[in-house]
Amino acid sequence: MPHKSVSLTILLLTALLSVSCAERTAPLSRELAELEGYIAARPVYETRKKDQLEGIRKMAESTTNRRRLFDYGMYAANEYFSYSFDSTAFYLKKCLDLAGELRDTDRYNQASILLGHLYAKAGHYMEAYNRLFNQIDTSTLSQAHRVDYLMALYDFSRDLAGNSGMVERPPIQERDVYRQQLYSLLPRDSRQWRELRLDELLTEEKFEAADSLVQILLAGTRPDEHNYAIYAYERSVIAERSGRPDDRLSWLIKSAESDIINAVKDYASLTVISQIVLPTDVVRSFSYLRIAQEDAIAYNAKLRPWQISQFFMEIEDAYAARRTQAHQRMTVFSILLGVLAVLLLVLAWFLVKRSRKLSRMRQDLEERNSQLASANDSLALLNRELSRADQVKERYIVDFLRRLSNNVSQIQGEENYARNLLKQGRSEQLLKEISLSTRSEKTLKEFCRDFDATFLQAICPDFVARFNALLREDARFHPKPGSLTTELRIFALIRLGVDDSREIANILHYSHSTIYNYKVSVKNAALGDRDSFEEKVKMIGK
Repeated sequence: MPHKSVSLTILLLTALLSVSCAERTAPLSRELAELEGYIAARPVYETRKKDQLEGIRKMAESTTNRRRLFDYGMYAANEYFSYSFDSTAFYLKKCLDLAGELRDTDRYNQASILLGHLYAKAGHYMEAYNRLFNQIDTSTLSQAHRVDYLMALYDFSRDLAGNSGMVERPPIQERDVYRQQLYSLLPRDSRQWRELRLDELLTEEKFEAADSLVQILLAGTRPDEHNYAIYAYERSVIAERSGRPDDRLSWLIKSAESDIINAVKDYASLTVISQIVLPTDVVRSFSYLRIAQEDAIAYNAKLRPWQISQFFMEIEDAYAARRTQAHQRMTVFSILLGVLAVLLLVLAWFLVKRSRKLSRMRQDLEERNSQLASANDSLALLNRELSRADQVKERYIVDFLRRLSNNVSQIQGEENYARNLLKQGRSEQLLKEISLSTRSEKTLKEFCRDFDATFLQAICPDFVARFNALLREDARFHPKPGSLTTELRIFALIRLGVDDSREIANILHYSHSTIYNYKVSVKNAALGDRDSFEEKVKMIGK
């Protein structure tokens, strides 16, 4: 009885420690884990953006024509608009000078409207007011520029309403005035008209209609477009006001991922995510907020860094509360460990006393156990060797496929190189290399053929039959013998453990959205629970 009592006490103490540890290590959500991947890839997207801007600069240097210089300057300003306030303002002021030299009122209005819009977005409200109301002659505006002008005033008024606590507040009408004027100028099926209507529905708290409209906007926008981040953010606002916190976080993550892909520096999504995760993950919250602050400072807007810095106080308080809680837990753990040590000593005394009575039985059992252990060790060794062999085989095949995919990427790079030669007028050199233009297509076909043969012959010969067993009969696949369709290749990679959509897209040379659409299409035809479909595929042949 004493032995049982001591053992029960130890189990209870161990359970208390386990529960406490579990509270501190809540699992991360899959979507946040995907966001971490995008954040890790920020330098890649940043480099791509800089290369694009450098290309624009070189194009501008290649001409002395003032009208073309103006067009290049406006192109650069639009690309810099959400990336760098200072660079955008520089190009727009340069465009204003060029328009003045050309005495081109239309071009002057175009650059002046965008500069006023930039000032309003960056929180330079008095500069925006002076530019839009005092330095633009509205009687000279064309129809297209009148729409741009009213959109700038509309955004200006909306931003002012969202920062009502600001000291500098120029006299400007409510955004509904500009919205009504824009309604009369824009087609009802245009993107701008729908954006205006979305804002009106949100203001009127008609969330169901607003959600339907923002879905239409999202359907016509790709994740690699900046507008996708804006629409995803608006949908997170709708989810928040409709009492759907999980959907809110999901759409904020999509918005932040789109901002990262487009190398946007002036954004709000990542900051809001930081606020949401603060109660459960202080470290992650601080990491996100630090990134947002760095980007806001790099963009050099007037309000955004100040808004973000206010939230650092909350993180500091959370850190202090976390340290206090950790100290309290350490005190409790120390007491529990002390009690546990005493109980272990008592248990050891009971075990020594009891071992004397069981010594003879133990000898016989040890001999039998030794024989069983030897047999079990041999069996375990065999199982480990078999498992290791399977792992090595599958890892080798995945590495082999990745190498083939890299070869395809290299060939595509050679084709891009040939196109650049053509753009540069180096046709003679291009003619020498034009014979390579079809290599990527041939190599990609060879890669798919090798992948199909390797997978079906070496890993899972009956994959197609087993995969079809998971689908409705009308949605099953019937490829040629020894080959796979694109959908089957995607799920063959998932069977091999490559379940990240971006990596699948890289291996098969499709876009991330294409892989996503294929996966959704197949899952919709699944028998049973579609959410567990990928896990069932991973178990095929195992």
